[in-house]
Amino acid sequence: MEVRSAAIDEDGAFGDAVAAALHDHAPLAVQDLIPPPLPPGGLWDPTAPPPPEPPPTPLAWRVCFGDVETRDRAAAAIEALGLDLSVERVDLPDDDWVARSQQSLTAIAAGRFIVAPPWDLPAAPPAGVHVLVIEPSMGFGTGHHQTTRLCLAAMSALPFEGRTVLDMGTGSGVLAMAASVLGARGVRGVDIDADAIEAAVRSAALNTLPTPVAFDTADVFAVPSAPVDVVLANLTGAMLIRAAAPLAAMVVPGGTLVVSGFMHYERESVEAALDRFDVVSRTHEDEWCADVLRRR
Repeated sequence: MEVRSAAIDEDGAFGDAVAAALHDHAPLAVQDLIPPPLPPGGLWDPTAPPPPEPPPTPLAWRVCFGDVETRDRAAAAIEALGLDLSVERVDLPDDDWVARSQQSLTAIAAGRFIVAPPWDLPAAPPAGVHVLVIEPSMGFGTGHHQTTRLCLAAMSALPFEGRTVLDMGTGSGVLAMAASVLGARGVRGVDIDADAIEAAVRSAALNTLPTPVAFDTADVFAVPSAPVDVVLANLTGAMLIRAAAPLAAMVVPGGTLVVSGFMHYERESVEAALDRFDVVSRTHEDEWCADVLRRR
């Protein structure tokens, strides 16, 4: 579907409201139909100062879903906001439409990482910064969403050398690959979506990983795996709350859980559910949050 505002979204209020309404409907991709202008020269340069913020524009998003029923429920939730927004339900061919919607993506920086599509690789990344190549696909996790960036930033401050890692809902596999680059000795990425796993395997082949990542199509909550040193769970607030007990069982005592995918208003409930962990750090970007927790 396409969501548009007639007025300019001066303070991002339209975008925040639509993002919140979409949160429980798990869109597969959100494409800004009015992309920001490229930096001078047309290429992302990690050594250059950031370009000035572009002027605000009307909201114009194309939001993609896996089925018509989910799309229609999400459209109804946006219409129920009562804002001056138009919502148009459209049907797209399902072969590579997410990849096509992401062809305009450029490299982004998060923590000690640059996440880049194959067509926008930085020529000379700064010292100590790792480049992860991600091929846009049906899998979530190109690095352009706040929660992926929050996880990468949190991981950049944690010790991974010699540790075992499980990436829940791995999507594009970017977090699992980051764990390998940071020195983990065993990394597994799992997702219930077979398309996401296929894309993660393809992206992993584009990178030089010190430790190969084992990607599996599985519901690990249904068949718990052996406890590991670090679990990465970029899910949703509701999923984190429902899966609090299995998540605790997946982390060794003294181990680390990195969670994201929830919003400010959900933080208290998420942390209360994860009551077998102590909060080590809290971060946020816009309305999205991430926590680093230690298993008691």
